[in-house]
Amino acid sequence: MNNCQRIFLAFLVVFAGIIAPLSVKSAIRLPALIGNNMVLQQNATIRVWGWADAGEKVVIQASWQNAPVITTTPATGTWNTTLNTPKAGGPYKMTITGNDYSIIIGNIMIGEVWVCSGQSNMEFTMRGLGGWKNYNPEVRNEVASGKYADVRLFTVGRDTSAVPLANCKGSWRTADTNTVNDFSATAWFYGAYLNEKLGVPVGLISTAWGGTPAEVWTPVESIKAEPDLGFYLDHYNGSQWWPGTPGVLFNAMIHPLLNYTIKGAIWYQGESNIMDARLYPALMKTMITSWRNAWGLGDFPFYFVQIAPFAYEEPYAGALLREAQLKCLSIPNTGMAVTMDLVDNINDIHPKNKLDVGKRLALWALDKTYGKSGECFSGPVYTDMKISGNELILSFQYAERALKLVSNANNNFTIAGADRVFYPATVKVMGEKLVLFSRKVNKPVAARYAFTNTSQATFFNASGLPAPSFRTDNWDLITSDVVLQPQFDTQAHQMMYKLTVNARETDIYYDFNKVPTKNAPRFLSPIPAGKTGTLYAVPARDGYFSTNISSWKLGSNKALGAMIKSEGNDKNSSQKLAALVDGVLGNSGRRDASWMGLEGNDLDIVLDLTTLQPVKNIQCNFLSENNAWVFLPRLVQVEVSDDGITYRKVGESSFSADKEVKGFIVRPLAFAVNGKARFVKLVARNQGVCPAWHPGAGYKCWLFLDEIVVE
Repeated sequence: MNNCQRIFLAFLVVFAGIIAPLSVKSAIRLPALIGNNMVLQQNATIRVWGWADAGEKVVIQASWQNAPVITTTPATGTWNTTLNTPKAGGPYKMTITGNDYSIIIGNIMIGEVWVCSGQSNMEFTMRGLGGWKNYNPEVRNEVASGKYADVRLFTVGRDTSAVPLANCKGSWRTADTNTVNDFSATAWFYGAYLNEKLGVPVGLISTAWGGTPAEVWTPVESIKAEPDLGFYLDHYNGSQWWPGTPGVLFNAMIHPLLNYTIKGAIWYQGESNIMDARLYPALMKTMITSWRNAWGLGDFPFYFVQIAPFAYEEPYAGALLREAQLKCLSIPNTGMAVTMDLVDNINDIHPKNKLDVGKRLALWALDKTYGKSGECFSGPVYTDMKISGNELILSFQYAERALKLVSNANNNFTIAGADRVFYPATVKVMGEKLVLFSRKVNKPVAARYAFTNTSQATFFNASGLPAPSFRTDNWDLITSDVVLQPQFDTQAHQMMYKLTVNARETDIYYDFNKVPTKNAPRFLSPIPAGKTGTLYAVPARDGYFSTNISSWKLGSNKALGAMIKSEGNDKNSSQKLAALVDGVLGNSGRRDASWMGLEGNDLDIVLDLTTLQPVKNIQCNFLSENNAWVFLPRLVQVEVSDDGITYRKVGESSFSADKEVKGFIVRPLAFAVNGKARFVKLVARNQGVCPAWHPGAGYKCWLFLDEIVVE
């Protein structure tokens, strides 16, 4: 290497702060985490590491130290040494010198470093939640003013690996309106509040991936070492959008961080583990323990967010996962931020209020980690129950100064006797205790608070922090809904309805137009189609009826069991298309299996009624739920034919996506025929991508429709 080459290489290194692998001898390489604008943990022994040729001497000179630190690269090619950091401050610089050139890293701050991980509610950026327009203007103005100049941001690039990786993608960035807008909203508000209250620089490392279950963030060896967690080795919980294999995100998005000294971690996840709530406490204990062991920093603080109310399809799924998360507080040095009062739409799994989520996590850290006890950090947490005649007396932790109910008329408290039938309870606040009773329960034995998927907070402490949902019983819950499976009997030429439930030793009772009781028919064989109205079904076990009531709207339809041919690019199976002519009308929401959804695709189909017959009308319903990326079709067109060759148009409708339509809306369409037909052609054009005003602008939107009714 001549002098000109050395000068040019040094020039690149100085301005980049980090160098990529070069095809030259003696090129020091640094991990992504070691670079300009980074924050190092204060008052700590930190690691500095990288790669070089075996035997190369590496000299690290930090501007806060008088003497340099010198190490020699071993045969592995990975050098690793330690530095001591002072109390919070900066900016500093660090010079790393190899055999014949130096790397200069500038604008280094020393303060508090936190890892921020989880699934989409942690990953969601300000921009993804609608950008600055969804937050108070003063928040943007504070960022723009440079108030949080000492908060630094690092986002780990998405990656998976079957083996532990040594490096990741990403770089440290200073806080401005652009970088904050593209950073995790929850992590930002957490770090900004710490920075404001502690008055020290804060480094935030966001490593998250939407949709991911906790097992992918846990080393697979740790899962294998726990017999109770063998379930995760045999059950894949991923999709085309996120990985589900245990350990692959720990390997790719946690392992590269292990040399970097941190203060602790925050976690926002759980939605993707609702179906294995029973195992979640053990899984979380294993994950947290494995992280702590891998970092080698002791039982560092780990604060997590309890999932918010949401209309999950599975009964009690959300409530049971919240219960599992509450149990995780038994893990040492953990804390939980409750969000049951921060939901504006129970059909949106991504609540927009991330400011209060971040702040509530920070309240735990300020008290438990930093000893700042000026603010209460937790809402009331149930501890024990006493029975006194026809009353239940409940006690709570974190109930200082008094408890508060938003309303006694709808307080979300229920009680039950030995029959396990729960009734709404009247609640009296007695200082730091609650007294519950009901005229319908003479001998109460159990109480529940907000123990459903969608219940929102009505119970707080004097500091205004909500209690998590809870129950005092441990009764086995039937968590599965009854599922209706339409089956067309080709011999009888009739649609039949089979009822199933994915729960052991469970009976099913059903009735039409009313909720079944013990006197209702028990499902023993398929139910013939023919009755119109609402079919109700309830699972029961050992004589106890579940509160999970399933219902379906059934209608008459000349097209029941009709053959459907796909003519366009809908790319749906014949089984999926058959759901459009099974007699079951779209019911409560898009997650109802009666609806058929197409992501980005059009629907272009032909129904064969088998014979030429009188047709009065053709009806169908389309769904609009913009906040779930569901839009009405751009165009709907219906044609009929006698022979399947020559078609005549009977009507069309079109819809615009220029403006937001709020809420869940079913848009019925009806087209008059008043003639004979054998074939029905229906075309529904998807809007394609979400419009410019939508948070998901440019991404594929959904088209949902239900039964195609031929009268």
